[in-house]
Amino acid sequence: MQSVAQSERSGIVSSPAPALSGVQWIDLGDRPQPSIRHGEVTYLFFFQSWCPGCHSHGFPTLKALQEQFNGRVNFIPIQTVFEGFGTNSPRRGVRDVESFGLNLPVGHDGTQTAPSPLLRAYRGGGTPWTIIVDRQGIVQFNGFRLSVDQGKKILTRLLREPTYELLPKKRGGQELVGTTLSQPTFGPFSAPLTLYRWWTDTCPYCEASLPALDALRAKYQDRGLRVVGVYHPKPPSKKISLDQVQQQAAERHFKGDVIIDGDWSQLRKWWLNDGEKRATSVSILVDAKGVVRFVHPGPVLFPSGDPKFARENRDFQLLDRAIDQLLPQPDSNAIASQD
Repeated sequence: MQSVAQSERSGIVSSPAPALSGVQWIDLGDRPQPSIRHGEVTYLFFFQSWCPGCHSHGFPTLKALQEQFNGRVNFIPIQTVFEGFGTNSPRRGVRDVESFGLNLPVGHDGTQTAPSPLLRAYRGGGTPWTIIVDRQGIVQFNGFRLSVDQGKKILTRLLREPTYELLPKKRGGQELVGTTLSQPTFGPFSAPLTLYRWWTDTCPYCEASLPALDALRAKYQDRGLRVVGVYHPKPPSKKISLDQVQQQAAERHFKGDVIIDGDWSQLRKWWLNDGEKRATSVSILVDAKGVVRFVHPGPVLFPSGDPKFARENRDFQLLDRAIDQLLPQPDSNAIASQD
């Protein structure tokens, strides 16, 4: 292994994958420029020509996995040079890839004055370095030694996961998708999917959103969706009983579970303490293991055919599709018997 000094912890697992900006692509011809594309599983292989481990382990692993998952996984080898700049040339990098019988576009990143910025963006520990990115653009593996069997298991699992569209990153909160949350103070994760929505009785956006979220509860509860309305009083010092909160929820046509985050401690832990947020009325969709699957940063979403509510409607539709994709599909035999 060729190593490079790192000032930060190695790897960015559970974080969004940095774009492949600044990479020099060699002899692409009429092939499209490689990129990390939404909806595809991507396998990045960072190497250097003079790296022994790249030739003895990294390239053979890449070749074995590429042969098995050809056409289903987006394989991208990139020579990430941080030393030996005269030897680790773009042309030699291409020859190395071709010598293993791999017909893949090859990238080159790094110069004498700027040792591989891409390797540092991924906080790689040297070469060979392998990164596996899921369909949502979240890094699921980022490390030195990946075995063929380990790679097969990861790629197979990620290919089986459903694909659905998230909100644009600029809306905020999307960095949470793919991360694992700690158990909330108000009870462990238990349902296949749980949708937490923070709301309060003085919020008109919540008044518009709660009936829509209850419609999702009614639509998907038989397939395992739980919807929890998390009341956070404004101001946090406001005293209110659970009976009062449940009455407020009923008046907003919400029949899901209702709990109180009285001091906003859970809201701060999961949402407010991690960067600037525009709203407290966040909705977070979590699976049974606590992995965040969808985030709506607020303040409002609901179905509508009115063009002036196009964004609210699109947000609702994206959440609806995500839930449908993530939950087990309904039993066709059960549906037939009901008919």
